[in-house]
Amino acid sequence: MNIILVPTDGSIAAEKALDVALDLAEKHDADIKLFHVLLRDKEPEELLTLPDLAVEQESVAQELSGLVDMPKAPHSAEELMSGQPAPDHPVSENLLQSIGAHVLQRASSRAASRGVRAEALPYSDGAAAAAIVSTAKAEAIDTIVMGTRGLRQIEAVAFGSVSQEVCRSVDCTCIAVH
Repeated sequence: MNIILVPTDGSIAAEKALDVALDLAEKHDADIKLFHVLLRDKEPEELLTLPDLAVEQESVAQELSGLVDMPKAPHSAEELMSGQPAPDHPVSENLLQSIGAHVLQRASSRAASRGVRAEALPYSDGAAAAAIVSTAKAEAIDTIVMGTRGLRQIEAVAFGSVSQEVCRSVDCTCIAVH
């Protein structure tokens, strides 16, 4: 175990996975690569539940709060038929990037506080599982540690979870933390 990929959306499950990855990195003197996929499919209310967002990123939290009161965005028939429509209150690219930077900074700080070498990779966009699998291959990852439940838990029941898809798609060790 040399390089551990920790995909994080900032959720409680992702934070638990980071703790496991940090324990493993300490025990095996491994490096950690932190990875975030922009949370494009999340509603502002969900994003406001991220730990310390309102405290550390007050302007981001205020902007998200403002989106909640906006009229719902219309959905196309294609979005509705996909089973995973876009959010009713879409969040701008800049705001999603600010949230991604917040999530990666929190994870980097936790690793640094434990003396673990961690590198925050550039965040990605698109389907989370595909982005994680692609990054694992590109970075020669030998272990992935990720949470089993992200910000929107109900999707896993209907569509299968990102962690399940990643574990099925990679050749390296994959640890799913609940």
